[in-house]
Amino acid sequence: MKAQTLSLLVGLFSLKTIANAQQKKLEYTIKRNGEVVGNIHFTHGIAGSRTVLTMASEVNTRFVFNFKAKTKEETIFDKGIMTWSSIFRKLNGNVKVDKKTRANGNIYTVYKGSKTETLANYPIRYNMLSFYVIEPVNTTQVYSDNLQQQIDIQKIADHHYKIKFPDGNYNEYFYTNGVCSKIEIHHRLYSALIELTS
Repeated sequence: MKAQTLSLLVGLFSLKTIANAQQKKLEYTIKRNGEVVGNIHFTHGIAGSRTVLTMASEVNTRFVFNFKAKTKEETIFDKGIMTWSSIFRKLNGNVKVDKKTRANGNIYTVYKGSKTETLANYPIRYNMLSFYVIEPVNTTQVYSDNLQQQIDIQKIADHHYKIKFPDGNYNEYFYTNGVCSKIEIHHRLYSALIELTS
């Protein structure tokens, strides 16, 4: 209940912040085997020293069985430091991921449903949503809100980066004018392509 109340309060505050912010919106398509199977709506809001990143995605495809996934993510940075992040994912109507990370002084409190734990990796300045709007030119690690740990960023070439997850799956990110224009997802069971459309 405490985590739910906290999430609601932060959500309402961030919505108010976004309403008064300078906003940039990005739209992406998600493709599998050349066919569009989903989309991503991304918002980048700035109000004073606060940055709010939000993403909503939906995927409908068939992989052995019907696969319908909906994801919502949000991150708040204050003066360049992550103070809040959340990720919520449903697969075929069932909640699969519901995690939140909140700054408490010089540590982070992680909420996983009714369970909490602390992380001593303060300050976090770059997370998975940052990939969309900030090219990691001088950044060597990214915070995974889902795994709730830091992951190394490997530079492959100019404007081309790779991250490898602990399970061996990996993503590659490509940039045009500082904005992520393409993401290649390499999973042991499938591959997918995310492309910027507007």
